[in-house]
Amino acid sequence: MRIRAVVVGVAAVAALALTGCGTDAGGGGGAAAGDKAAVAKGDGVDVANAPISADELCAYLKKELPGVKKQGSEIGAMAQLTMGIAGLYGDHLDQLDGDVLDAQAVKTCPETRDELVKAAGVESLGDL
Repeated sequence: MRIRAVVVGVAAVAALALTGCGTDAGGGGGAAAGDKAAVAKGDGVDVANAPISADELCAYLKKELPGVKKQGSEIGAMAQLTMGIAGLYGDHLDQLDGDVLDAQAVKTCPETRDELVKAAGVESLGDL
């Protein structure tokens, strides 16, 4: 049980890092929710130039689906999915855009994407 709590804690920190939440040395926070679209468009990442192709993403998501569904809780599923996607992006985390990721999955493997978001209790992979 203690290991699960640690994994969930690590996943929560990773999720916050991926979404830009937190503070910097200047005391300011991450981008406000209303600024999400501006940040996403300003970073130059879209479906056409994402560092992970839609085919690579879907192959990964299909492989991970059974393990995510086994978690038994939405938080566990969300944590595993978030950590896995972060690992998939590796050195390209600065180019990870949840909305682009979701668009790739909707286009290439919609059934797998739907099962994953259901297991994680979110409406979109961009909500991770």
